[in-house]
Amino acid sequence: MAKKSEPLRIRVDGQVLVAVPEREYTALLVSRRQAGALAARVRMLQQALTEALAEPDPPDGDRVA
Repeated sequence: MAKKSEPLRIRVDGQVLVAVPEREYTALLVSRRQAGALAARVRMLQQALTEALAEPDPPDGDRVA
């Protein structure tokens, strides 16, 4: 495995920033979008489960095995 290089730190207007190559920045944006999409799917599943658990049990004759 290749050794990780130290990030390039630069100072702009007295604030320290980290500079990354454009390719790495693009990969970070893609990862961020994927994480956002996954979080949205988890919220939808959580809502569906909450609604399913809040529904009253059907009468014995209507139960699905």
